[in-house]
Amino acid sequence: MSSPFRDAAAVTLDASHRVGQAHVPGAALNGRFHPPTAVKGLVARPRLHRKLTASTATKGSGPGPVGLLSAPAGAGKTLLLADWAREYSRASPDVALAWLTLAERDNNVSILCESLAEAIATSVDAAGQRLPVQTGSRPPVEQWLAHFAETLETHERRTTLILDDVHTLHDPMSIGLLDRILTQTPGNLSIIVAARYEPPLTWHRLALDGRLTRFASTDLAFDRSEITAIFGEYDITLRDDELAIVENFTKGWGAVVRLTAAFLAGRSDIGDALDEFTHTPRPIADFLVDEVLTSLPEHVTSFMLRTSVVDSFSAQLAETLTDSNARSEIDSLIQFNFPVTRTDSADHTTWFSYHPLLREHLRAEFRRVDHVERNRVHLQAASWFESNHFELEALELEVSIGDPCRILAFLERCGLGLVLDGHCGDVVRVLESVSTQVSESPITRLVLAAAALHSGDVTSATTCLDLLEATHPPIAEDPLFLAMSLEISCVTATSDNEPLAARLERRQKSTHSDIEAYAHMELATAHLLRREFDRATVEYTQAVALGTIRGRARFVLKSLTGLGYVASLSGDIGAMRAHSVYALDYAVEHRITTTAEYELSASVAAFATYLCASSELPYRIPTIGNYRSTDVLGASAPVFGWHSVVTFGLHSLDGSTDRRSTAADVRDAMLSAIELRTFAFATLALLPPVVHACLSVGEVEWAARLVRDAADQFGETSEIHLARGAVAFSSNKFAEALVEVSEALGSSEIPLLAHHVYAWTLEAGIHAATGHERKSFRSLHKALRAAEAGSLLRPFLDYGASLRPVFDEFSGHFGDQEAFAEQVRSRIRPQELVSAPILTPGEYTVLRELASGDTTESIADTLFLSVNTIKTHLRGIYRKLEVSNRRDALKAARRGGLI
Repeated sequence: MSSPFRDAAAVTLDASHRVGQAHVPGAALNGRFHPPTAVKGLVARPRLHRKLTASTATKGSGPGPVGLLSAPAGAGKTLLLADWAREYSRASPDVALAWLTLAERDNNVSILCESLAEAIATSVDAAGQRLPVQTGSRPPVEQWLAHFAETLETHERRTTLILDDVHTLHDPMSIGLLDRILTQTPGNLSIIVAARYEPPLTWHRLALDGRLTRFASTDLAFDRSEITAIFGEYDITLRDDELAIVENFTKGWGAVVRLTAAFLAGRSDIGDALDEFTHTPRPIADFLVDEVLTSLPEHVTSFMLRTSVVDSFSAQLAETLTDSNARSEIDSLIQFNFPVTRTDSADHTTWFSYHPLLREHLRAEFRRVDHVERNRVHLQAASWFESNHFELEALELEVSIGDPCRILAFLERCGLGLVLDGHCGDVVRVLESVSTQVSESPITRLVLAAAALHSGDVTSATTCLDLLEATHPPIAEDPLFLAMSLEISCVTATSDNEPLAARLERRQKSTHSDIEAYAHMELATAHLLRREFDRATVEYTQAVALGTIRGRARFVLKSLTGLGYVASLSGDIGAMRAHSVYALDYAVEHRITTTAEYELSASVAAFATYLCASSELPYRIPTIGNYRSTDVLGASAPVFGWHSVVTFGLHSLDGSTDRRSTAADVRDAMLSAIELRTFAFATLALLPPVVHACLSVGEVEWAARLVRDAADQFGETSEIHLARGAVAFSSNKFAEALVEVSEALGSSEIPLLAHHVYAWTLEAGIHAATGHERKSFRSLHKALRAAEAGSLLRPFLDYGASLRPVFDEFSGHFGDQEAFAEQVRSRIRPQELVSAPILTPGEYTVLRELASGDTTESIADTLFLSVNTIKTHLRGIYRKLEVSNRRDALKAARRGGLI
């Protein structure tokens, strides 16, 4: 009984079966000179029809154009050309159409001449059947070619000749004849060549002449709409995810798409059927063997079996696996137009991968014919991947080999490193299939706990560690166990982490650089939480050094970001900027700008830019609307917490076209951070800037709510007092604001994030508003001294309206900070002069010179004017500004923004 799979193959390969009759002795040959008859249910491919039509268009008066379709068996070349030929004949009746399916018999130049002549004769008068007898010095081939060209040229009618199965030619003389025809094509003849691989013809010459149009496998691959149409013939409607599976595994390979549709026809369990399909069902295996693999030389087949054990291979890896000249074998695959995909990695290494279904078939075949050799090649591949820093690929191979001892040894060496490199999800996926002996091992549980922790799933990580400690009590002193326990303690803040940190510091030092690097990072975090900034800096620096040993670029980037974080919280904004920019440069250099660690680093750099009110960074900075999120047990959350989202929002606030909406997003992110209580010190550090962002759009109630919620969660800290003072000041409650800022300044806590600058600027604003100009000046001068080194401008801009008069009044009195004071003043919008007369250009010039402090005589010399002229301008300035002396004139001009 015939199966539906065989029936599907018969429909799919109908054209090749008919063409195959030409190879059978005694079969009628007339079918070679006509396109195959129409196949029922043929999918229309207008995009390719248009390209084929364009490929036959004659350009200029030179030789005719040539089209080349080069793709593996079953790609749909013959059916496409036949369908196009029928459509083209109807649309262009003035063009003669000729067809020739080449066969083995054409590997005789005389017979090839007859075949070509007969094909042309179906549309044009006879072009010469046999090779003529040699006359004179011209060889018969030359005479035949001349007659062939002359016949076509005298015919004048445009002709298109389609040559199918050209890959069957291997006779040098026959190939040479075809090459001569292609290079010397008459102007009214266009030729389309179809083959499973490129015949050895001078295609480069045709390409240089602009006469060649190529159709590669990727062009002939069926796209989503065409795959959907094929499945529709079988009354199958696929969901988007199911269609994606089919598209991914077939890669649009026509015959395989149709065989897959036949395989799924009548099945109600499409999901299960697709799972079976991805393991190369028998009909597809038969097709691959009969149509793709049989024609390959044995050495190529052996090469493919050995390289199929990996998803992708480079020439270097292939040589390790095959003990052969891999580049030569790869060239053979390319020559045979084998379905192999080529990609170039960032380090300029070329990687090759087989079609997924073909790869699965090769793996099954390798397992069947030589199981021992297959295992040996697997071991070679795993060792090569590990030694070349492709540890995830090495883990997958180790698990597929299935040796528990090897898997556990590998996890000891590289398990934590894979997590630090960001492969958490992949590690969990691969380890799901290991044996119980492996899954219940302490090292496996430690690695899985680390993967959960680094994915943000603190609960699962805690559960895993608790179970591990209960079943293996000695593990409690393991450095990796201690480091993860300390990280959980720091993240949740449910207990004092100092005892854990002390145990980790007293640990038996590991010889494993990954574990030591991770331990130093977690100790740095613990010191940071206790505001021990110097010790945290040392630990982060050691983490960077150890992470570099094994090339853990993502871990190193995170540690470099930690240095910037320490600098920011300690109030060293200059170091914060330097560390964050260095970290971003490192990310660019190591090509990790699409990672979560990059976004964490970018958040610190973005916040530094906001605090310094400086220009945009020359890096990709996420916005508050497109931050990276992670899925934790079905719930989405920012991958590095809400604090990074807050900083992205603050960074985009100044340039936002809708400041109120952006401020609302910042407020919501901050409320989430307060509610979660994770890294409370970071939340408190961000509170004053976020409160000011809300106040800047007039939303006092938003700011007040943030302060209330933070106080409920964290108590009365100096940061809470500072933020509450800002809210009171915005409501003109100056006495209340002064009490709060005094509490903040009087706190014994080490101030976070240059909050002392915020406090002194707030104090200066309060004194200015209550008429205490001298006190305001002293507070402002303290703030300037503290902010100058890091070019911290944001606190002054947040209180700008209240501070500008103080800057104007005491201009020239800020001592060493005068230049910085002038820089700050220039960024604060001045109060407008009420009904101020417009100064003349000459008066403006003199006014600007007054600020230099020069005498009237010196100003006259500088401007090449007389002293009397300068005095006349001065009188005009004094009168218009309603002042009586130079000092008051400068104050009035600064208040009004004239200078």
